[in-house]
Amino acid sequence: MNKIDFSIIVPVYRSVKTLEPLFDGIKLVMDELNYSFEVVFVEDSGEDDSWKELLRLKQMHNELMFCLRLSRNFGQNGATLCGIDQAKGRKVITIDDDLQTDPTEIKKLIEFHEESEADVVYGKYPEVKSSWFRRVGSKLVKRMFSKSQGGSSIGSSFRLLDEHIVDRIRFHSQDHLFINQVIGWYTLNAQFVEVDHNPRHEGKSGYSLWKLMLLSFRLIIYYTSVPLKIMVVLCILTAIAIFGMTIYYIYFQLETGNTIDVFMIAVLAAMAIIAGSIAVFGIYINRIYSSRVKKPNYAIKVKI
Repeated sequence: MNKIDFSIIVPVYRSVKTLEPLFDGIKLVMDELNYSFEVVFVEDSGEDDSWKELLRLKQMHNELMFCLRLSRNFGQNGATLCGIDQAKGRKVITIDDDLQTDPTEIKKLIEFHEESEADVVYGKYPEVKSSWFRRVGSKLVKRMFSKSQGGSSIGSSFRLLDEHIVDRIRFHSQDHLFINQVIGWYTLNAQFVEVDHNPRHEGKSGYSLWKLMLLSFRLIIYYTSVPLKIMVVLCILTAIAIFGMTIYYIYFQLETGNTIDVFMIAVLAAMAIIAGSIAVFGIYINRIYSSRVKKPNYAIKVKI
């Protein structure tokens, strides 16, 4: 049996009203392009009627749909990884469930991929119709990783992955695996194509300000050494300052016979830096512990 051409991965979270129009749009564009495909829906334990809606759609489009339900909420990244691992297609396209990216835009990804032979094609939004803190947070994280990893700006969750990149992601063993960051480790041949971004019509984003902050923190800890570098610089600067203050303290005492609190200030500054360093080292030790424990990125409860 020949492998199908594309698997379209859709992480699902509280999106019962958008699932049918999303599937219809995907089917329309894939039939137009005459590619074999499957749509892999991964329901991320959203505690609404999304799973019931998927079961209803499955009865109508059995051969074109593959539905997975996770045992608890693992987040968009975990749900997407689950879909990639279970996909049967040679190439993978990932798209959100909220219809902010119209499924007909899939055509742009595929056509650009065929022309450019890129390993990864990201959808690039000229104008993002999301909340202000979501836009600002995303820009800051992307810019930080662009600088720290020496690559181009990290792409969106609307992307096409070539077959060998899909295989790399599947065999990359790491807890807290973030897809776009790992892609950057395996290829520099990533291209961008402009696609439209629509306002959200149903529900609200699953990313609150707190979740965005937590995600950013995990990305910094698991994919950069920025905190360690900052602490190293602070320790070096503090050591230089303490050395200079000590020389000045000795000179002042020899010349005047008086004592000052400069030395105590230096001690307190050193203690503050040491405490901060211990905190950072503790975070990275916990990272080593987590990698040894190998917490799962997802766990499947139901597969149909």
